[in-house]
Amino acid sequence: MSEFLANPFIAPKTENPNFPGLGNKFLLAKDAKRYEDLLGKEEIQNDQDKKNSSISTDLDVALKNEEMEKLKKTNEIREISKQIIAWAEKYNLGDKVWVEKNFEFNNDGSVICNTSLYLDSMIEPDFPKSIKRVNGVLSIDGLASAKGLNLPDIVSVSLFLNCLTSAKGLNLPKEIGGDIFLGSLISAEGLNLTGIEVGGYIFLHKVPDGEKNKLSKKYPDLNIV
Repeated sequence: MSEFLANPFIAPKTENPNFPGLGNKFLLAKDAKRYEDLLGKEEIQNDQDKKNSSISTDLDVALKNEEMEKLKKTNEIREISKQIIAWAEKYNLGDKVWVEKNFEFNNDGSVICNTSLYLDSMIEPDFPKSIKRVNGVLSIDGLASAKGLNLPDIVSVSLFLNCLTSAKGLNLPKEIGGDIFLGSLISAEGLNLTGIEVGGYIFLHKVPDGEKNKLSKKYPDLNIV
């Protein structure tokens, strides 16, 4: 006969595996359920705390990466600005104050010039690749060869390249708001006018009429004279 049957006033010795440390204490059904609920809530809270901690860590990493990227962009823009200032001073265009007043430096590394540029003293191709737009006239009348010349994508007024004797290597801007002056070209050989928009005329004074007529037929939307 068991101890419980022998003495009905003694609780049976039970060990509930779900509640370590409770030993032989007797639990009523409602008490066991309450402890189970409490343990379940604690486990859920622990899981939630872990998730929140993980999210917080990921957010910190993302913010740090974003800050590093912004710092990198800032340094790149600062370096481009220094290059433009040195270039402007080289050709007597202006100093740091002049550059800051007339140039826009974009986050993608591109630069917009909001004034005309007269670079007639430039005898070797030396136009910054970062300048993608000139809101004004662009004159490089001292340049005899276009080899290695980088021109902006857009010139809002006119483009002067009157000293070029050959069009080989010449990549014209995609958009010119005014005229293009190529007064020293003696031949249209190598002159590529595909895909460009010109608001005014393309002046080819020394190119033979026969070649100009061929160009006019090939590019009917352009005014070639």
